[in-house]
Amino acid sequence: MTSRVVLVEDDPTVRSVIEILLSTEPDLELVGSAATAQGGIDLVQDLKPDLVLLDNQLEGAMTGLQAAPSLKAAAPSVVVLLCTALDLADASMREPAIDGYLRKDNLVDLVDSCRDLLRQRGSA
Repeated sequence: MTSRVVLVEDDPTVRSVIEILLSTEPDLELVGSAATAQGGIDLVQDLKPDLVLLDNQLEGAMTGLQAAPSLKAAAPSVVVLLCTALDLADASMREPAIDGYLRKDNLVDLVDSCRDLLRQRGSA
């Protein structure tokens, strides 16, 4: 089964790296990407993905942490992985709409983290 992924990331270089990482995985399909929280919310509402890879520092008015509850409201079963350069482990644990946390300096673990979270939710 292929899990559908939406990427919300404003840095074009990081977005490209993540797109390349996901493109080699037959069970993870990138179905959309956005540079703003609102763009991500709109994509999630339209596409109903299984997983959202969410940066925290985004273009626009909302951070990823602020957008996470709206992502869940748009698609209640979506798994949200906060993937950021900031040390937000504690903040992500306090936000119920965040299902997992990964620092960008550990992108080598991205695919495994996605699969683990999806497995926990029964989506993979």
